[in-house]
Amino acid sequence: MELIVDGIIYCLQAKGGISRVFSEILPRMCDIDDSISITLFTQGQCRQLLPSHRRIKHRAIPQVPAVSRLMRRLWIGRGEEKLWHSTYYSMPAGWKGRLVVTVHDMIHERFPDLYKGSNQDQLRADKKHCVQCADTVICVSEATRQELGHFYGLNLSSVYVVPNACSDIFKRLDNAELPATCKIEQPFLLYIGHRARYKNFDVLVKAYSRWPRRKEVALVLVGGKSFSESEQQLMEELAITGQVKLLRDINDEILCCLYNRALAFVYPSLYEGFGIPLLEAMSCGCPVVASCIPSTIEVTGDCPIYFDPMEEDDLLNALDIALSEGRNSKRVRTGLEKVKSYSWNKTAVQTLKVYRNIYA
Repeated sequence: MELIVDGIIYCLQAKGGISRVFSEILPRMCDIDDSISITLFTQGQCRQLLPSHRRIKHRAIPQVPAVSRLMRRLWIGRGEEKLWHSTYYSMPAGWKGRLVVTVHDMIHERFPDLYKGSNQDQLRADKKHCVQCADTVICVSEATRQELGHFYGLNLSSVYVVPNACSDIFKRLDNAELPATCKIEQPFLLYIGHRARYKNFDVLVKAYSRWPRRKEVALVLVGGKSFSESEQQLMEELAITGQVKLLRDINDEILCCLYNRALAFVYPSLYEGFGIPLLEAMSCGCPVVASCIPSTIEVTGDCPIYFDPMEEDDLLNALDIALSEGRNSKRVRTGLEKVKSYSWNKTAVQTLKVYRNIYA
């Protein structure tokens, strides 16, 4: 089986869930199936390391239009007897082979008011075109699969759910020591990822500013960009600037320590396609406080302490419950067992099964 993968996501993001999926499953698929060979091509400057394996060939295509079209045609061809799987909704002109598309979420369709402009309109159009042309579509959760059917009016018979997972590096540690560069003296709540739009960060900081325990419990943010002017202004108005700490460029080893040290992991999103950080936190025995949304309920069951993402008081109550239950609660123990049902090996095996079904 010859698989052609457009590595566009590695040029679009320096870190993120989508690139993590492909970095985890592509080498594993090569280990599982000796018959598969992968050509991974990129166009433009890569912002992170590409997945590596002896049967993964990397091809860098120049950004000069005429040259790139010629080189793409020479390296990839028209696709006869080949399988195309883009990392982010791209499709080659004149492709005559099979086509698989992974839909990671329907955020742009669910919140069009948050994603305005010609670029966003083009992304939605490209995504829909790829899905409609695909032989098979993979969704990372049943919640995303149902959203896909709702927005595109698709027959879902050829849409498969292949769940994500989390790295084995995330586990309980007996002695989670943080490096001096990110030492945190106080007990803390943990938030992971970017903070814009549907992430609902404003509700989190507004609730935190009203929380009676905030002077003794810090709020630690990992990832995302530096604070914007509006974020800084909001935190100054709420008088919590000294209690909020932003850590950027954190590797997985340090992140694992943070999960192991945190009083709770807070996930206030209005919407997610899957939610890999949920599994990371559960693997580390960290209590999870999460917004009550379909994908989180599907992925984590009754392990988190849920709250209405639009209600600050509901979040405050959830934080109090998390701290009173601690890190050895029934929810945490259930989470440690539940997370064992997810693995990147399973994701790779199920993705290969989708590929084989196309040829069958």
